[in-house]
Amino acid sequence: MEKLFIKSNKETPEIYFDGNNGFFSISGKSYPENVNVFYKPIFEYIDLYKQNPSEKIVVEFNWLYYNTATSKIIIKIILSLKDLRNEVDINWYYKKDFELIADKGKEIKEILELNLNLIEL
Repeated sequence: MEKLFIKSNKETPEIYFDGNNGFFSISGKSYPENVNVFYKPIFEYIDLYKQNPSEKIVVEFNWLYYNTATSKIIIKIILSLKDLRNEVDINWYYKKDFELIADKGKEIKEILELNLNLIEL
């Protein structure tokens, strides 16, 4: 399976997905004009990945900022990968002064009952 790499820009995050190793990373800012259009290739990649998933799944989020529409996408990404394995390791990175991002990670962890590691940078 080929890797998926989408370079970040002013409104969209960097995406790096390596399905062969079960590694999925999203970092930066996310407030695209149309989240469904931007994230469509990601869900297409996950659909392909589901055909032959790896034993272990690691998801890393390193947000500087994301909007409400993106928060729904984050949940959708996590749930689609969680459906493949009982245990998905999620690393939620946040900068020391970005408490809102840390709080969002805690909220997602509690609501979805995930193995989510909050990691301060």
